[in-house]
Amino acid sequence: MEGVDLKNSSMGVHSGKLKRGLGFVDLWSIGVGALIGGGIFTVIGPAVAQAGPALFVAFIIAGLVAIMSTMSYAELASVWPYQGASYAYSKYAFAIISPHLGRLIALWCAGLYFLSFAFAAGAVNLGFAGYFHFLFPSLPPVVVAPIVSILITGILLVGIKTTGKINTFFSIIQVFSLLVIAVIAISANPSGPFQYPEFLPNGWSGVFAATALIAFGQMQVEAVLTLGEEAKNPRRNLPLAQVSSVITVVILYILTGYGVVSSTAPADLAASSAPLSLAIENVLPGAGAVLIAIAALTATGTSTIGCLLGSSRMLYAGAREKAFPSIFGNIKEKSGVPAYAVIFTGIIALGATIIAVIGYAEAINLLVSAAVFANWFMMALMNFALVIVRLKRKDLNPPFRYPFNIKNIPILAIIASIACIWILTYLEPLPLIVGISWIVLLTVWYVAYAKNRWDFLSEEEMELIANSHEE
Repeated sequence: MEGVDLKNSSMGVHSGKLKRGLGFVDLWSIGVGALIGGGIFTVIGPAVAQAGPALFVAFIIAGLVAIMSTMSYAELASVWPYQGASYAYSKYAFAIISPHLGRLIALWCAGLYFLSFAFAAGAVNLGFAGYFHFLFPSLPPVVVAPIVSILITGILLVGIKTTGKINTFFSIIQVFSLLVIAVIAISANPSGPFQYPEFLPNGWSGVFAATALIAFGQMQVEAVLTLGEEAKNPRRNLPLAQVSSVITVVILYILTGYGVVSSTAPADLAASSAPLSLAIENVLPGAGAVLIAIAALTATGTSTIGCLLGSSRMLYAGAREKAFPSIFGNIKEKSGVPAYAVIFTGIIALGATIIAVIGYAEAINLLVSAAVFANWFMMALMNFALVIVRLKRKDLNPPFRYPFNIKNIPILAIIASIACIWILTYLEPLPLIVGISWIVLLTVWYVAYAKNRWDFLSEEEMELIANSHEE
């Protein structure tokens, strides 16, 4: 790192510094809030239609693959704890094969995340407004959803410490609410899924199809890692927060998957537009609806925060190297926030929200469907990235290491990569088409715009930048 002048190099072109305002609990809550999101409230219906009483088995499979993959993310984060997460990991890991390949895959990761979740925020805001309307019938979703989108964008502009504390408060509420819902449902009928004559009505192919769908509820698996340069003690806290938040959510999802079929017949759940509400109403009439509304409001609120945080930081990470327009790489001196990236992401989310509330939610869902593809595709890439790093970068000594290695090869990461690709084959054609279309568009963007403008920051330069941020 000696000889690199931060002030006079290209690293100094953007004013301001990020602020390291997130401790372990804040990071954990961002991970939990982004992962739970609104998915658990909508994915149960289509997933149980495929898996039947074995819904919880689909959650177990998806959870195991997510946990195995998240440990790849965690090790890479302990080596390169920088903004953009998979953007940074791809840039350095795949560059071992080819510099252009590293940059292209980095652009894919940043672009897929940004495009998927900026639009996803619109769908989540609409869900928030729906549950808000349940508690306050005088306030219609068409009014509430855009206001929520603007308010959350405003919170993000205040600063990362404020955002982290608000998110932590709501994340704790949603975890507690979902745990109570699952325990009540299971307690009413502990034998649950095993009481039905057909445990696997559609065979194992139905379980695997449900596993693919469940990605909607786990799709922001790297949300917390996109904030690497805003975390305190990042090489320790990022891996711990990443792994612990995923495990927390996987446990909640498995319990919920078991509980809903304990209280309600799978066919009724599959036919319902609000399956989780139906399940809890069957065992806790009246009060159950309020509990669901509270859980849903906090979950959708934290999911929007996760969508906008992750998307804006991905945009910022690429813009800092001019892979995207460099204006999005500016940081406001006072707040330590990449304000233009946040505002632009917020505008897209607001636009998606307005389109959804005026009756074109299906158009937004079409774009959001790429998020399911992006989730499994990016997890496969990060597992491959770790294998490449282990084989070619033996000089690295990461504080967090993927367990269960044979001759320094993370065997479970290889298995997880194969599982992610295999699960992709069970997706419906539309998410595959949309996701592949995003990749084609991003490849065109790389060739036409980013390739010759890219101001590559080396590992040494990135370490200097990361060390310059204020707490």
